[in-house]
Amino acid sequence: MAQMTSRRRTSTRISALGRASLLACALACTLSLKPAFAQNAVAYQPALDAAWAAHTSEALHLIDAYLAKHPDDHAARLDRARFLAWLGDYAKADDALAGFGADDQEAAALRARVLAWAERRDAALALNTPLYAADPSDYDNAWTQALILRQGEWPYQALPALAAVQAVKPDDKDTNDLAKAVRLPLFSSIGLTPSLYSDSDHIEIRSIGADTNLWLSDRWRLLASATRREHSAAFGGPFAPLLGDNQVDEDRIGTGLRFAPSPDTALELWMGNSRIDSGVGSDNKTIGHLLLSQRASDAFLYALTFDRDRVDQSPRALAVMRHGLTADLRWTPTLRDRFDARIASDDFDDDNHRTSVLANYAHAMYRGGRVTFDLGLQAEGQHNTRNTGNGYYSPDRYRRYAAVASSYISLGQEAGLYLSAALGQQRDETFDNWKRATDVNAELTVGIFSHWQLVGHVGYSQRLNQFGHYEGTTVGLNLRYRFCEFRASRCPSVR
Repeated sequence: MAQMTSRRRTSTRISALGRASLLACALACTLSLKPAFAQNAVAYQPALDAAWAAHTSEALHLIDAYLAKHPDDHAARLDRARFLAWLGDYAKADDALAGFGADDQEAAALRARVLAWAERRDAALALNTPLYAADPSDYDNAWTQALILRQGEWPYQALPALAAVQAVKPDDKDTNDLAKAVRLPLFSSIGLTPSLYSDSDHIEIRSIGADTNLWLSDRWRLLASATRREHSAAFGGPFAPLLGDNQVDEDRIGTGLRFAPSPDTALELWMGNSRIDSGVGSDNKTIGHLLLSQRASDAFLYALTFDRDRVDQSPRALAVMRHGLTADLRWTPTLRDRFDARIASDDFDDDNHRTSVLANYAHAMYRGGRVTFDLGLQAEGQHNTRNTGNGYYSPDRYRRYAAVASSYISLGQEAGLYLSAALGQQRDETFDNWKRATDVNAELTVGIFSHWQLVGHVGYSQRLNQFGHYEGTTVGLNLRYRFCEFRASRCPSVR
């Protein structure tokens, strides 16, 4: 049942958008939001004291109790929205701010920042840009404008607003936090990525790669990578090469360019070569991809990818080439709900054709400042025109449904842990009934804002199927060095 290598990679790609959103949430939670309440004692002072002491949940409880008796206190209602934003509950904060009038500039400024944290860039700009234009030297409005403009394909647009912030309060902690956030998407990077996959079908894939992403200019990036992979399977089995040893070595190298014609659109072209050696000769193939990604609106993003690559589910499958067209879609109709889908059509050079879909829905259940928790559903389907026997899974009709839970745990400003589990059922045309399908994944990130970043991930699948008990595991590291000082004008300083 060697399909799990490909399926796990597909799941990783589709869930990457979700993890990026959680990381953005973690980023926002690390940034301060200066309250606008007066320094003099007020009627709900215990709530403010609790908030300043970082006991935000307690502060929210206290201010709710106060508002139950004084529902028309304008300042208290604004501070309640701030406390919700501090907890990372942007949906509730936005709901709280919807009750203020359209001409309430203080509420509009706060809502703009909440929407910026929630990655609703267009809506945030519509609210904050007039405030910023009226007074570009205002610290809070410039701070929010920089936070908004760092999003998207042209993050350098945030630099003038950041400069205004740094001119007003150069040594303030909020200023330094903002500078870290703004320069993060401006970094170039080099990385090292070792990984190991193994499963109960006796397939093992050992990989080590190096890559670079170099910021050439405000719209162009240079991409390059080189990878060495060793694929092995039980000798004489259905996944071992037809000729040669039970191991196939693959060397991959390639380079490409990424171009952003607008803040919402990017084009990426990457071309390379894959060389495999099974011990009886080598085989060189051209590989690559062409990608178009666009943020169509605050709520809808998509990416279209045409690619050519080897089928990497087993040593035998590596001899098969695949041409694919993939659509990755993301829709966030509310600040609580997220839909992701990956729809793919693949042609193989062994006369097989595949269509597949993987869809996810997630609902924000809890936002607690340092912890987020989502619940959702996942559905997967796959159809192949023929069962090739070429070392990769090619069912006529595969179906899987699962309940999914995920959580992001902030371990401080520089570290976070992402956890996910999918518990479901699977079936294809060879099964006489539904069988269990379980996936568990964990990813630890250290150095969210730092030059050096380490990401460790582990994944585990346990599936009951017609052939017995399937288990598969993946373990990997991503060690990355990020830099931008060689372009000083595009590298905000952090004190």
